[in-house]
Amino acid sequence: MARGRGKKARSLGTLAAAVATSRPLLKALDRGEPIAVEGRDVGASGDRWVEPFLIANQAGLRRLELRPEVRADPTLRVLLRPGSRIGAIPLLSPATRRVSAGLLIEPRFRWAALGAVFDAIGFSVEPVLGGAALVPGSAREVPPWMLAAPVIERIASLLRHRRRGFVERSEKRTSPRGRVDWTGWACSHIPRGAWTTFPCHFTEPDDDPDLLASIRWTLSRLEEELSTVAWSLPARHLLRRAAEMMSALGPGIARRPSASPMLGGGSEFVAAALEAMGWVSEERGLGGARSLDGLAWDLSIDAVWEAWVASFSSLLARSLGMVASPFQGARRSLRWEGSAQSMGALVPDVELRAADRVVWLDAKYKAHLALLARRGWSGLSEELRAEHRADLHQALAYAALADAPQVDSVLVYPQLGQDDRSPATVATVTSGRRRVRLILAAVPFGYRGPEHQERSLKSFRELLAA
Repeated sequence: MARGRGKKARSLGTLAAAVATSRPLLKALDRGEPIAVEGRDVGASGDRWVEPFLIANQAGLRRLELRPEVRADPTLRVLLRPGSRIGAIPLLSPATRRVSAGLLIEPRFRWAALGAVFDAIGFSVEPVLGGAALVPGSAREVPPWMLAAPVIERIASLLRHRRRGFVERSEKRTSPRGRVDWTGWACSHIPRGAWTTFPCHFTEPDDDPDLLASIRWTLSRLEEELSTVAWSLPARHLLRRAAEMMSALGPGIARRPSASPMLGGGSEFVAAALEAMGWVSEERGLGGARSLDGLAWDLSIDAVWEAWVASFSSLLARSLGMVASPFQGARRSLRWEGSAQSMGALVPDVELRAADRVVWLDAKYKAHLALLARRGWSGLSEELRAEHRADLHQALAYAALADAPQVDSVLVYPQLGQDDRSPATVATVTSGRRRVRLILAAVPFGYRGPEHQERSLKSFRELLAA
């Protein structure tokens, strides 16, 4: 009997492995080399599959900002060029519109560096989950903290905005409350001499016990998954948040979330949390070992980089004795006159201000500085030069926003090498008593530790003090 079960288990395992290998997971890096998709990858043959493939996968390719290029030499294939979004999407067969493969765009600076950045910015930028079929083979390629963060944030939002409803209670009380079961009182209490004990049924305001039980179960499940990578900074951060929420909930029943749409009422926070808890309950690929297929998701690395530069600038401002105003705090409106109007505001990522000095910082998740150092201006393609020229004009426009004797407008790029000193180049423009400096500088994408952070800050302080 046991031998038969083992043979069956082995055959099922072999079948699962065959299914997994028949639906490949293609991988690339953000802003990296294009990845080639051939007909056999998506269950197609012949030479007429390309257009149906692009139509079937239009939404997914747009979601990850992938630029398709069709090549026919030496074989017919579609090159997908990654942009600045990472994530995972299913690739659909051009013939059946069913999932035939998966595509994962990983961070250029690897998961460990992205984890260090997320730990610093407190997951203020989160991936968008779901919205498509599961992605074959992606669950074990993505660390659990990447997809656990939005689930924890949705639960946290629910707990911040929860509204108590009326919960049915049944108690034996010494004074009547609500509806008294007089028949039960007469038949069971009086014969026992319990004249002053009344079986009561009443409602009172309280949290939905089923919803709280689902939250406890989900948080426990996430703690289990995150504990497998507890050595990483973002996992430790999320484990602390989960523990704090469990403590706030207090002891009680933990129960796998119900599929019932009526659970917890109709609040938007409840609906969002229930959807996220459903992902965990159904084991839909939150990076654990229980599933090969993972959730579709996407994340803007540009937004992560902007949040990282804002975090870096807050530390820099304190060390320089300046005040940092990130994002909308640095916004300057443009007032147009006339019927034709253009953009409404200039929005630098960060403004650092002192009594006689202003520093504008604008985050650019691009390799321009490294390419300029390696190839020079003349060695860049015309497309790159046009893109970089637009960035320079943007930085100079920011410089015009401040009426201060000293103005620095800094384009901040990710540091591609291992050197602790920030690569930089400076151009100076003098106009009357004003000195404007245009600075191209780089900072690391995440720190290896406190000493690395301090060396990076010191290098940037010296650059601005020069």
